[in-house]
Order: sequence, then structure tokens, then C-alpha cells
Amino acid sequence: MAARKKRTSGPSFSRHVAPFAPVALALAMQAGTGGQPATTPSPSAQQAGIVQSCSTPHFPAVATPIDSACGLAGSGGAETTQNDAKNNFCAPDPPKPVLLTDMVALQAKVQQDSSIAFGNTRQHPLSSEAGPQQDRSPLVALGEGDEVVIQGYVLIARQEGAESVNCGKQVPNEPVYHDIHISLVQNPGDAECSGIVVEMTPHHRPEAWTPALVNEVANAKLPVRVTGQRMFDSSHSPCTNGGAIQGDPKRASLWEVHPIYKFEVCPQGNCSSGGWVPLELWQSNEEDLP
Repeated sequence: MAARKKRTSGPSFSRHVAPFAPVALALAMQAGTGGQPATTPSPSAQQAGIVQSCSTPHFPAVATPIDSACGLAGSGGAETTQNDAKNNFCAPDPPKPVLLTDMVALQAKVQQDSSIAFGNTRQHPLSSEAGPQQDRSPLVALGEGDEVVIQGYVLIARQEGAESVNCGKQVPNEPVYHDIHISLVQNPGDAECSGIVVEMTPHHRPEAWTPALVNEVANAKLPVRVTGQRMFDSSHSPCTNGGAIQGDPKRASLWEVHPIYKFEVCPQGNCSSGGWVPLELWQSNEEDLP
């Protein structure tokens, strides 16, 4: 029996939510649906909040608590420009269809350019210097900042902890303030080192987007379609010889979809003629799960 869509408690919000709407109102809406308590941020917190360069960002939902507490640069420092890139909800329409193999091929192009630094500070065997890459222009030339749409299967979703992009320990250590790290592979059961990473950031994230729900999709072995910004996470290295570099997540390429603007599920298993359902409107049929 195919998984069916029956989740109706989590509405799908348009990206045309005004990015400068009062934060207090957004938080009040979140509290009304079981989210964080409504609070009125201080003027300094509002100034530190996430502000986009375009008038209609691709926000998947209304504001979330971190939006008033952490700006584009996150904790700043050496990762300032990379954090700016990770928080870009203004990639221009329309999204470009890409394949997972395209993202892997782009990794090879990065490795041919010695001016691009990547890898952690302890081990970076594939680059002359460790990341993060602060001058993003060579990466923009390769496609960072493009809006892309990619299909695949979820291998696993993990709840992240404190990271520089989300202001580290300057915000509460709660899931609503942290990323959701998702391994996307070409076929169900493929090795994690063959896939790529797509990230649900805490900014403007629908309440229904949780690791548990994404892992239900993985268990149901249903295709997914992810739309968002293409960016290069230069603080890591990809897998080599089928294994991860110590301290780095498993993946074939450091090119990610980050942040995710839209995450869709194919309930019937084949959506070549349409039928994609937003994750927040999908719920698995438990009879289909192993």
C-alpha cells in the first residue's frame, strides 16, 4: 500500500511572507501552534536578526525563534562569508534541475582549483589549505548561489547541535535553533559516502519539519524532491576511498542544497507525471513501514 498524504495540521506557507514582518507577531503565531513561547525581542536582538537582500525570500514558513536572535553571519569569525552563504534565501528563480552526479562532478572541479580552500583544520588531504573558503567568488563562478531542484532518496536525517552558522552557544541548545542534516542518495540503501547533504536550517522552518518525519520518509523508501540554494561547505572534506575523513560527515561532494526552500515527497513512488506533496502535508502510512 502506498503512503498517503493526510497531514493537515501543518499548513504550507508561501515564500511571499513579508521578510520584515514584526517578529513578535511571528513568534505569537508559532506559540499558538505549540512552538516556542511568544516573546518580544529587544531592539538589539531585532537588529541582529536574519535580514535578506531580496524583497520576497524563499522562506518556507513564518519566522522562528532564531530569526530574531541570530543574523546572517552567525557567530562570525573565519566562517563569516560561508555563514552568509548558508543563510541565503534569495537564490533567483527559476530553480535549475540538477542530478546528484552533477553535484559530485562539481566537487572534482573544486579540487582542480588550488585557490579554493576546504577541509577541517586537522585533516584536509584534498586541498592545499584548510577551510573555510572566505572569498566565495570562485565558488559563485561554479554555481554557489543558484536555486536548484534535485531528486533522490533520504538515507538518514540527523538533528544537528550548536554550529557557528546558527550562533553556536549564543542561542539555547534546543532543536528549534539548530540545523537538520539530511543525507540524500541516488537509490534507497546506497552508501552514505555516495550521496550529498541537504540542510533544513532553523530559520523560518515549518514546525512539521523534524528529523523524525524525514526519517519516516526514508523508512518508506519514497522519492523526495528538494529545492533550495546550492552552496559549498568548505569546512569539511568529502569521503575518500569509500570512507569519511575523521571528523567529517560522510558524503561524495561538499556541494549541498543549503538552505532548503521546499521539501517534497512522492507518496505513490513515481511522480514523473506529478503528484509531489510538501513534507508538511505528508504523513506516512505506518503499515508501509518495515
